[in-house]
Amino acid sequence: MGQRRGAGGAEGPRTAATTQRDVLLALGRIALGGYWLWEQHWKLPPDFGLHQPRGLMFALQQSIRYPTLDVYKRFTEDVVVPHFHLFGWLVFLTEVGIGTSLTLGAFTKAGALLGTLQAANLLVSQGRTPEGPWIYVALLAANMGALVAPTNRQLSVDRILAPRVERTMARHGGLLARVLRTVF
Repeated sequence: MGQRRGAGGAEGPRTAATTQRDVLLALGRIALGGYWLWEQHWKLPPDFGLHQPRGLMFALQQSIRYPTLDVYKRFTEDVVVPHFHLFGWLVFLTEVGIGTSLTLGAFTKAGALLGTLQAANLLVSQGRTPEGPWIYVALLAANMGALVAPTNRQLSVDRILAPRVERTMARHGGLLARVLRTVF
């Protein structure tokens, strides 16, 4: 039987139960990544749904109309809306990066961390809109789950890259090793 890294780097036997769990976690990670990618359909460049009844500008207007935090409302009104296309690109590139990372299992932990931060941002931005907070609470929980669970053990680019990363960490140590351990 093969070996797998457990908590704290300890080796343990790979069992059918752990392999099945790892595959289920990977499928959850892939579905979450697919969700992030799917959600781009209503805010695609170059106009980010500016003239659509429910595009990115609509979401920003909703966050202004139903603010969770007054400071966030002012930031959205005074900074984001006047620079709509810049923030449209930032949202698009961030969310495509999250979705791609989670779907492929490439730099999974970094993608999950970014997904957690973006989900928290969406919860603050959209939490009091008529849509309600629950989809954003669920998105936050799912991204946090992907961040802490070993979702990159199966069906992932990280799994392929892990031996190279381990060799690099062993050779170089220091800051590079700490960054790579965080990302993988």
